[in-house]
Amino acid sequence: MAYYGFADGASRHTRNLASAAWVLYSPSGELTISGARCLGSATNNVAEYQAAIGLMTEALSSGIFHLIVHLDSQLVVSQLNGVYSIRDPSLIRLFRRVRLLERSFVYIEYCYVPRRFNMVADSLANYMLDWYLSH
Repeated sequence: MAYYGFADGASRHTRNLASAAWVLYSPSGELTISGARCLGSATNNVAEYQAAIGLMTEALSSGIFHLIVHLDSQLVVSQLNGVYSIRDPSLIRLFRRVRLLERSFVYIEYCYVPRRFNMVADSLANYMLDWYLSH
């Protein structure tokens, strides 16, 4: 059975700061892992990829090899599913990191979800930015 992961990136261009966050739920719906990190200066698309990479890395570190990744970025999901091509060199590098991580999974799937269904990861990403800006 697959675990369900939700990943989100946040970017505040006015402060030139971005973050990535992820949450992982067991097949029975229990929250098992959450994480976030501040990325410094990065675009929202870079933050979205970094969130997916963080989620995948944490899942693999926990011995999880069946994962459904939910993102609220249609662009990133379309790129990961091979629907859209990538031209930005920084996104190509991150895309390749995702592809390398994929090799360790028995099953992985990428799904788009509207932001209202990604509230925990979204809140965590914004909390990380707020915390960083207040310290």
